[in-house]
Amino acid sequence: MKIIRIIAFAALGLAKLVLLAYLCLKAYRIRMHAITTFGHVIHEFDPWFNYRATEYLAEHGWSKFFKWYDYMSWYPIGRPIGTTIYPGMQFVSVWIWEAAKFIPDTKYVIPKHIVSQIPKWMLFYLPNKGKLLAFGPMSLNDVCCLVPAWFGALATFLTFLLASELSESTSVGLFAAAVMSVIPAHIMRSVGGGFDNEAVAVSAFVLVLLLWVRSIRTPSSWFFGVFAGLAYVAAAATWGGYIFINNMIGLHALFLVGFGKYNTGVYRAFTLYFIIGTWGAMLVPVIGWAPLRSVEQMPSLLVFGGYQLIEMCDVYRRRYGKDISPLRFCFLRVLVWCAAGAAVAAVAYVLMEMGVFMPLGARIRGLFLEAVKTGNPLVDSVAEHSPANEKAYELYLGKPRFLAAIGLLFCWHQRTPGKFLVFLYAVVAYHYSLKMSRLMIICGPIVSVLAGFPVGIVFDWCFEQLLGLISFRPVPAETAVEPPRRTGGMCSIWRTAWHFCGPALWPKEIDDVISAKATWGKRMWFIDRPLRAAVAWAVMVACWNNFLGDAKDFVKHCEEVAVHMSSPQLMFESTLRDGKKVIVDDYIRGYEWIKKNTPEDARVMAWWDYGYQITGVANRTSIADGNTWNHEHIATLGRILTGPEKRCHNAMRHLADYVLVWAGGHGDDMGKSPHLARIGNSVFPDHCGDEDPMCQKFSFYQDGSPTPMMARSFLYKAVNHNVKEGVSLSKKYWKEVHSTKHGLMKVFKVMNVSEESKRWVADPANRICDAPGSWYCLGQYPPPLQGMIATRRNFAQLEDFNRKGERVKSAYTRLIEDQRDAKNNGKNNGKRQAQIEDEL
Repeated sequence: MKIIRIIAFAALGLAKLVLLAYLCLKAYRIRMHAITTFGHVIHEFDPWFNYRATEYLAEHGWSKFFKWYDYMSWYPIGRPIGTTIYPGMQFVSVWIWEAAKFIPDTKYVIPKHIVSQIPKWMLFYLPNKGKLLAFGPMSLNDVCCLVPAWFGALATFLTFLLASELSESTSVGLFAAAVMSVIPAHIMRSVGGGFDNEAVAVSAFVLVLLLWVRSIRTPSSWFFGVFAGLAYVAAAATWGGYIFINNMIGLHALFLVGFGKYNTGVYRAFTLYFIIGTWGAMLVPVIGWAPLRSVEQMPSLLVFGGYQLIEMCDVYRRRYGKDISPLRFCFLRVLVWCAAGAAVAAVAYVLMEMGVFMPLGARIRGLFLEAVKTGNPLVDSVAEHSPANEKAYELYLGKPRFLAAIGLLFCWHQRTPGKFLVFLYAVVAYHYSLKMSRLMIICGPIVSVLAGFPVGIVFDWCFEQLLGLISFRPVPAETAVEPPRRTGGMCSIWRTAWHFCGPALWPKEIDDVISAKATWGKRMWFIDRPLRAAVAWAVMVACWNNFLGDAKDFVKHCEEVAVHMSSPQLMFESTLRDGKKVIVDDYIRGYEWIKKNTPEDARVMAWWDYGYQITGVANRTSIADGNTWNHEHIATLGRILTGPEKRCHNAMRHLADYVLVWAGGHGDDMGKSPHLARIGNSVFPDHCGDEDPMCQKFSFYQDGSPTPMMARSFLYKAVNHNVKEGVSLSKKYWKEVHSTKHGLMKVFKVMNVSEESKRWVADPANRICDAPGSWYCLGQYPPPLQGMIATRRNFAQLEDFNRKGERVKSAYTRLIEDQRDAKNNGKNNGKRQAQIEDEL
């Protein structure tokens, strides 16, 4: 009988391995639609900056990379790339590219008689549809295009391991991997060509969680905390969302104390993780001292400090107070915590007054505000920072989100302390995604894991019952001797609570029923085992008949979403009237025209969205890009573009040789233009005026016609140049030099460019260095623009508590703050009115 059981589990294990390999391959192939359709093309905006940075790293090495001050972006001030980038993905890509050089260039044609024996559906998943296997070195561009798909497969595999560790079941892990392989919440940032930080970061995040829960599986497995810390360093170096994963583990560590699961092994695991992870993260230039200074990272730091206090008390008890009573030990802890709390509060107050702590960023604040707007018009203008809605959850999470809700009921009976992480992750991820749709990506792993719980656990139970027909279940081995129970803390509190409440919640009769059932099952096994098998078979058949269709619909939905998300934006598929599909590549051809037909030192002005593409594709100097590190500079750009034609030219001639706009109605600049004006007004109060913080003066009327301010603006005239009757730019100021095939991009040459200002900016003597001979030298605006720059008002965010005295807020910020207060007051008044009605 044991042999039959061994054979059955071996066959099941082999089937699981094959299915896991298929799921990883499926995760890779579903992300390859863009490569198959458009070729190895980098997508959208941010990926072009990431690719350009990867090229620089590959050419110049890591030392120069971290001292790279880029004067081709954010002209004329430039940008310090090395200290403002999360370089993890760039390093990984270069390492893969270098490693690929050692692979011999090999091509093998598979014989036709072998190909003919392979099922057609399987050929789709093989390279070149199984006709040719090719190996060898790859270009850096191709590596960067394929990294998201590779890491999509890796994230699927790591999700399998994480779910298996949390549930103690490989079946749960397998079903979790099945969801993770295709769930749009992950595909949204990991399609081929989408060289985004999140493509690598999600895999790193899952790895951190996997190693963390492995380190606390038993008191003796704490050494895995070292690897968890190292994995966290990799995650922190990859994406700014590392703050989420750090606080997630800190919150889990806190809950372990609250639920009485603390022990020396947990202490060692968390301490090693935090010290190694924090130290490594601080070595990343863009992070620096933030783990010890930023408010959003304080929770994890405070939990670390609390762990030291708990262990200090335990060490004292083991060495000097073995005979101390639980009550006295409890009072000792309370005394220590009160003293430490007072000391920490005093030190924190002093440090806050000294301006040591960094304020919450606008994006972080947005996660905790009830209002939709953050008070920063630049942040509010980004669509992915808007809250998620039901349609977004349906699109990115699909039907597995309902299965995940059921999974919350299945994740409590496991012995591992990691089970609490599942619930905490789900709650926090759901809250964050509600506030910012971009963070839907962190819901992908937890929805996959939770969706795997009910399916995997039910499958394991059914398989065990069916196997019971031919083989007895082995008697469980004796469990290891439990360590002595901890006293004087949460363990004692929970035991005392159970002593009084337990009999009511779990009467002795329940244990009697369970015992009687087990006894009956042993004595009447010839009835019990077939009955169990029949129930298991019925459950499996019912699940297959009722949920197979839903599973197919979900996979079909994921395939359709993957195709939709695979558009590089620089080019896209369009369907003609006759049904023929064509690829519209206006944008990339426009940038290529600039690269071929303009001087190498040409400066190209455009809205900041296109800055990465100007430097990455056209290889020309841009005025601003998606890094958005300097609000005032972007506001200056917004004011220039949305200003009257003559005033716009007076400033533009000192900053740019060419200016481009997106036109043609396909997400063109007119749709974005109200945001440009609003951002400009947040710094230049004379643009729309403080009495109009939403810049309603720069907008459209209900009939689609522009307001007078918009009609006079450069941007409106440039987008509609010679398209709308009577709308054109003055030839005195600009000359149209290129319009793409479908009119989606227009390029204008700036007339009467100030060469004096251009030479002044290029002169190193006019840059401000942080130290003599330093690489960090900030550029300056040319003298003719100093008058305009002097009228700027520095944008003060609501959370900047380090400012002394009265803070000057923009009119937009004050408006959002007033709207938030009015909403809160309305709710409070409503609650008070309800209380009065109840009293009456």
